[in-house]
Amino acid sequence: MRITLGLHLDSRQGPSRIDVLGEPILGRMGLLGLLETYLGLSRPEVTLAHRITSYLGHLRKHDDQARFYSRSLEADSVGTSAKLLAWRDEWRLGGWNGTAPADSTKRLLDMVQVEQTAMGDIPPGEAERVYAVQDSLTTSSTPIESVLLVDPLESFPWAWRQLLACLPNVTYRELEPQGHGQLRQLQEHGIQALSGRQLQALEESITDGSVVLVQASSREAAEHWLSASCRHTPLDRLLVCESDGDSLDTTMIATGCVGSGFQNTSALRPALQALELALETCWSPVDIGLLLEFLSHPIGPFSRKVRARLAKAVANQPGIGSEAWETVKQSISAEDDVAIVLGDIAFWLEGERWTRDDGAPVDGLLARVDKISATFNKRLTDKEALHAVFAPAVAQCSAVRDGLLELKDQGVSRLTPRQVEQLIVHATATGTTNPIALAQVGCMRAESIAAACIEAADEVIWWMPSTPQLPQPLPWSQTELDALRAIGVELRDPQQELDLLAKQWLRPLMAAKQRFTMVLPPLGTEEHPFRQLLLKLAPGLMKDCVHLDEQLGGAFVGTLSENLTPVVLPQAPNIIELGTPIGLPVKQQSYTALSELFNAPALYALKRVARMHPITVLEVEEDNRLLGTLAHRVFEMLFKQTGSLNWTEEQAIAWFRRHVDSLLETEGALLLMQGAGVSQQRFKAVCEGAICSMLRHLRAAGATGVRTELPLEGKLGDVHLIGTVDLVVDLPGGKVVALDMKWRRENDYAKSLGDGTYLQLALYSLLYEQQMGSAPVALGYFIFESGAMFVTAPGIMPQAQVRTPPQGATYDLLQQAKASWKWRAEQWTNGQIEVVPIGGGDDFQGPHGTLPVEGPKAWDKDYLVLLGGWEQ
Repeated sequence: MRITLGLHLDSRQGPSRIDVLGEPILGRMGLLGLLETYLGLSRPEVTLAHRITSYLGHLRKHDDQARFYSRSLEADSVGTSAKLLAWRDEWRLGGWNGTAPADSTKRLLDMVQVEQTAMGDIPPGEAERVYAVQDSLTTSSTPIESVLLVDPLESFPWAWRQLLACLPNVTYRELEPQGHGQLRQLQEHGIQALSGRQLQALEESITDGSVVLVQASSREAAEHWLSASCRHTPLDRLLVCESDGDSLDTTMIATGCVGSGFQNTSALRPALQALELALETCWSPVDIGLLLEFLSHPIGPFSRKVRARLAKAVANQPGIGSEAWETVKQSISAEDDVAIVLGDIAFWLEGERWTRDDGAPVDGLLARVDKISATFNKRLTDKEALHAVFAPAVAQCSAVRDGLLELKDQGVSRLTPRQVEQLIVHATATGTTNPIALAQVGCMRAESIAAACIEAADEVIWWMPSTPQLPQPLPWSQTELDALRAIGVELRDPQQELDLLAKQWLRPLMAAKQRFTMVLPPLGTEEHPFRQLLLKLAPGLMKDCVHLDEQLGGAFVGTLSENLTPVVLPQAPNIIELGTPIGLPVKQQSYTALSELFNAPALYALKRVARMHPITVLEVEEDNRLLGTLAHRVFEMLFKQTGSLNWTEEQAIAWFRRHVDSLLETEGALLLMQGAGVSQQRFKAVCEGAICSMLRHLRAAGATGVRTELPLEGKLGDVHLIGTVDLVVDLPGGKVVALDMKWRRENDYAKSLGDGTYLQLALYSLLYEQQMGSAPVALGYFIFESGAMFVTAPGIMPQAQVRTPPQGATYDLLQQAKASWKWRAEQWTNGQIEVVPIGGGDDFQGPHGTLPVEGPKAWDKDYLVLLGGWEQ
């Protein structure tokens, strides 16, 4: 077996043009795994989370509050353990045996103390595995005949150099130019530039087309050009793309080429998000945003259909246990297996929670991890096709479980949210790839890292090299480095790593046989060091750079693209001509529906007739609508209490304080979240002030009863209307006052009474009169925020502010509403629907006697763009 070994060849993508049995191309971990297999040293994979939590136990064992890591361990135990374990592993690869000179720094001596118990007691890392293989090689043999290094031996860690010394025929292959003509001259100059000789530019410009720079104004334009170029000119190509390769593949496939299988490793794959969202259900107070994500996420621990319905309930009434929540539970059908689903809801959402400061018990976390892991395993069993999706999630759960069990064995009883979060992060350290992003038959050879370009190709395309990942400086002081070197520890040299990186950047250029093409990123991005070297070697390249956007008609680009005729986007018409009569619906019309018809008939047609709905984005925000809804609920609950009308203010406030937290938990949990304390206290203060103010108004008026959320229905002409009035105050003598309650904007509502523009209240007055036989003696608004009440008639609510409307304003409003309905109905009968822009205008007003036309609201833009008017 002849091995080709490189530091970064584990990341090699391929496919390879060479098909030879017994000549594997491997990186460090690939070779280590192969040797362990032949030597009988293979073992179950040890997760990083398990190693970190195991090492954490030893850090705690030696923590006497005076260690250099003590304060960090207290603030972030898992993160601190991960960092110090990385230090320890790097030292072990350098030959550290767990000792240090007696006069070393405190950090080194503390690490030595920890290592005395950790060595041999924590799961093995790379260094321990390398040492075990090295020991076994002294008594066992392998079928390896030779090892060809593509990176210098000195670039490998000390432990690896000792291992390689035990293998036969280890040689190093220097970089070799593969090109011809001017391309080969450039390759030779590149090698000379990095070999310590003086950098020397080519004497002549490259004129044979063997080296080309390409640039476009956007990544998308360049992707389409590459796809067209590959279709137009079949060639043996090697594509080097170190970032955003998945985007490039998507464009290639969409435009008729094949994808090379570039992977974008991410911890944000849906299956890997499910565990973290599930564990968020442990904490109190509830984070409504994360609860909504848990319920609406495509992958979860119980029925997706039920979770989606619960998500809508939470979006409408933010909390757990609200009326909407209970309605969803009651609607669960037999096909959903009621008992199991209700049990899942109780376990995940209605069960015990723990405060974020105290942390959750490890057993409680284990129960949740086991439950969601069982769900993933069931999915794997049910549908083999989902293996690529759920297998990484099962591995993630297993890693977290290993970490939790290790902590439990150490006597840890509770974990904080930060510790749980860090545990999940290290259980998914590199995330996972897109399971459907696979290399397709006939794809180009491709690499996601320049160091993996070890096979020649007719054309090498380096795709948009930009900000490189450079070697990190060593995190230890010079004194500590000297102490480690004194005991024989050989650590990496950042300058040596940088020199090696420069040589690895040459590999794409060296691999080109006929042409080397570099596709530059759009202007404004950082220049890659290799690009700078290339322009030093061939200064004229940038002058001859092909700018794709400017050369659509040229020989290089023109044959690969097709010019499209610009199309003018349609503008919104003033009138939609249907060409046929259409009748207005007259059943079950609300004030909101009438307002849309009068002010924006096209909007009414889309929403109420065509029944079109925009995509619903479930979200919960603390806004005036939510606060107003909660305050309405407070008053609704208050006036359902027997005798509440006669309570003193102290009694009412005491009742409110006993019940408000329960209300917020079920319908306003946003105000209970961390960071919402000020908003919560302000809401409570406003409600207490509003309750006291309302009771004073009612006592002063001698109210005999209060009805909240009173449903009404009746007719406006031939139109069947429905509505709900917020508050109806019963007064002596059978008189009533109808009130609409608003959270704020008292000046606007007070002005509407004085101006006689209170159409909603006028409709409520009409419906109440039709339903009850007599009209309210006054209409008005109550403002929660200020506790102010505005009514239309004096002497009815003595402490309210009177805003007297014009004589006969209510009657006039109702007549205008009838006229507006008639006007719009006539338009529809003629097959015409008027398209009114936001803000209305004089050109859109109706005949004399109709209501003013104000146009649609700004939040209805998602409907308006359907009609044209793209500037909206």
